[in-house]
Amino acid sequence: MTANDAISEDELVDQVVAWLRDRLPPTWEVERTRRADSQGGPGVNAVLHIKGTNGTSATLLVAAKRTFTPRSAEQLLAGMTRAFRTMYPYATILAIAQWISPQAQERLREDAINYVDLTGNAWLRLDNPAVFISAQGSSRNPKPTPTGKARVRGPKASRLIRWLVDIRPPYGVRELAAAADLSQSYVSRVLDALDEDALVERNKRGAVESVDTAKLIQRWVNAYSVLTTNSVQTYIARQGASSLLDRLPAGTAVTGSFAAVRRAPVAAPALLAIYSATPEQLASTVDLLPADQGSNVLLLKPYDPVVWQRTTTADGLTYVADSQAVVDCLTGTGRMPAEGHALLDWMLANESVWRVDSLEAARQA
Repeated sequence: MTANDAISEDELVDQVVAWLRDRLPPTWEVERTRRADSQGGPGVNAVLHIKGTNGTSATLLVAAKRTFTPRSAEQLLAGMTRAFRTMYPYATILAIAQWISPQAQERLREDAINYVDLTGNAWLRLDNPAVFISAQGSSRNPKPTPTGKARVRGPKASRLIRWLVDIRPPYGVRELAAAADLSQSYVSRVLDALDEDALVERNKRGAVESVDTAKLIQRWVNAYSVLTTNSVQTYIARQGASSLLDRLPAGTAVTGSFAAVRRAPVAAPALLAIYSATPEQLASTVDLLPADQGSNVLLLKPYDPVVWQRTTTADGLTYVADSQAVVDCLTGTGRMPAEGHALLDWMLANESVWRVDSLEAARQA
């Protein structure tokens, strides 16, 4: 099944019906009720009846859109599903579109909403008759519509995400832009994109009211890598990475495994990652050996000055903010992703320890 140019909802339903008929047993029937608005209620584009053997049958209430984003998926879950399940408690909901984003697919599955798109993404589970179809199509929209929204990647986007993760809402676009030293227009466009993906909640005036911390960090992970976003040099500390800790000069910040283990120990860390504005000078100062293989020290030249914001000091060492450490671990090598997941679990359970209560408190820190 391939995505076509913009088609009507009626044509979309017909293509999905044909797709289902091709994949179900030939003795089964897939029937469509044309006038869905008279039977399924508001928001229902069609009612499908799947008839299996031995008199088994299932009713599917179809909600059709050109594309399903996480925000439109949430709107479906919040609005139509309640009405659907009140009117048809035994019916199954089927979301169909030309394309459904991976994040929207996840949201739909979480609430047991079936879906099919024209690129081949599908998840259909019925108990009676027994059906389970899971298929993967395109992860990118083959027919994107220009929206004017900013792409959520690059140093500026990472800086903004750091502020959204670190600072507890609410706050408006203007004050957030000023705090992050970004233009209001850019912040507004990125927030539009994050809102569409249901990663932030905003009020009618556009102010941020809440943030989905775990999913926002995952979105950041998808557009960032500690080893490629930053300038990285690899070294060997002759006496082990730990021996370097008491010799680090000012102007450095520890990240990665050695930062994560303070919060959520997994195993003794072996790879020491350090941010420095002058990595070559640091390597000379602490007598590190350049190494292409077998390195135990990473020196990182920061992708953005936000790395130096909201650092903490303990036992004479400076550590990056937990939000920076977690994304560095999750995109790192070896044991680092596992350490990152442990740190993220700790962060979600101890938000009051690391998250700043307001933009004003962040400015005063």
